[in-house]
Amino acid sequence: MQGNIQKIFRHPLAGHFYKITVSVPNEEVPATGFPVLYILDGNAYGTMCEEILKLQWRRAEKTYISPMIIVSIGYELDEVFPALRVYDFTPSYPASSLPDKPDGTSWPAHGGAKEFLDLLEEEIQPFVTKQVPVDLNKQILFGHSLGGLFVLYVLFERPELFRNYLCCSPSIWWNDREILIHERKTCLFPNKKLYIAAEKVEKGDMFENSLMLYQRLKAHHPDFVSFTSPVGENHMSIVPAIFSEAMRFFYK
Repeated sequence: MQGNIQKIFRHPLAGHFYKITVSVPNEEVPATGFPVLYILDGNAYGTMCEEILKLQWRRAEKTYISPMIIVSIGYELDEVFPALRVYDFTPSYPASSLPDKPDGTSWPAHGGAKEFLDLLEEEIQPFVTKQVPVDLNKQILFGHSLGGLFVLYVLFERPELFRNYLCCSPSIWWNDREILIHERKTCLFPNKKLYIAAEKVEKGDMFENSLMLYQRLKAHHPDFVSFTSPVGENHMSIVPAIFSEAMRFFYK
């Protein structure tokens, strides 16, 4: 099957809806199946990531990026960054300690990461593997900002779900850096890779927290974790700036 496959999923508890788009390459299926990239915040990044990859797998011998299935996990809403993402991407803790939002409004509902992870593992991934031939040893999870926080949550809690983790500008600061409670020294065994990127210009705390995490994980996994902070990029421009380099880190 080639082209795009779409399906609507409903959150079992919160009740909101996700629009899942599975883009299948118009290419010969590898013997082991296609690699798969799962994209969080699909409303914002689904099309962009797909176009970057399609352009490069035309010259896979140079880019090291081969045809892959792209699974965009978005919401059935028009907003690029719906408030629902705050609920889905943030872990639940007994108490919350959050800074004021820049616009002075209250934080939306949060703390639903476990339920969203359950949905990803129990419904979305099985749906994808039933539709198309998948290489289960070449699955990537990408997230930015709060999505990056969720990528770390998955890596620490259920590292077996993906082989590679792409974490851009992760919101490690969330709730006084409580995500680090979940950190495991063995999270990248065996042979899993983590690529972390964080901007230094605009979000200093994201840079410092990300660098600290990288240095700690690198002590245990020197060949399987990478960190970059591209010069002059801000919180939004960093995503396209690092995306291709991250993909080469996973597959070169």
